[in-house]
Amino acid sequence: MQLAKGVRMTLLTSLSDSFAPPIEWLRSKFSVEGPRAYGDTHDVALSLLAGAPPCRVVDLGAGRGNLSTRLAALGHDVTAVERYTQQFRADVPLIDADLERPLPFADGSVDAAMAVEIIEHLENPRAFLRELGRVVRPRGVAIVSTPNLTGALSRLLFLGVGQWDLFFDHPWRLRDPHTDLVHGHITPMPRWLLEHHAKDAGFVVEAWAYSSAWLPLVPFRLNPLPRGSAFGRIALCRLRRT
Repeated sequence: MQLAKGVRMTLLTSLSDSFAPPIEWLRSKFSVEGPRAYGDTHDVALSLLAGAPPCRVVDLGAGRGNLSTRLAALGHDVTAVERYTQQFRADVPLIDADLERPLPFADGSVDAAMAVEIIEHLENPRAFLRELGRVVRPRGVAIVSTPNLTGALSRLLFLGVGQWDLFFDHPWRLRDPHTDLVHGHITPMPRWLLEHHAKDAGFVVEAWAYSSAWLPLVPFRLNPLPRGSAFGRIALCRLRRT
């Protein structure tokens, strides 16, 4: 039994690690300077916000601040929120806050909220979405992402080993490699369940978009697989506050 489990975990770890280019993998494993979001996920998030005039934007779980920097370059008034502040590098205001608690903003005070590659790290994503609904003004937007659990790769992994892409029983995935202040990937959230929680929090789902696909040792920009619900690794939605 233990041998079977060991073989299964070795397979999962090898699959996950082999799917990132070696240099990117080493950077992400051993340095806070490494990437904190998959591939072109930030590009897709910004495309969902495209057309919005300069406005007040909060970047929740901002990581190193890469997305915050790009938002500021577009003219937005950006405030970043991050619990592991030592990694933050962007030249925008930063608030040290725990996303498991009430957000540090007044009711209806935010035009747009970015929650990119965050919800899978939270113990209570439903409460987090309610907080988004509280701080985002009426007709404001929230961009929220979740790993694409119903994509082809994730379905194959679940069929083979009973665990999803980006979610498996190993400390490298369940815990953040750099800090104990935040969790790793602990909360799977399929698209249909995210839509349900978002509607209960006072949002209308306006659009879905997907990051690039994922293939072993193939940089995401060279990946021949089409993006979309079948192959995209990260699913992102634009939510409109009612």
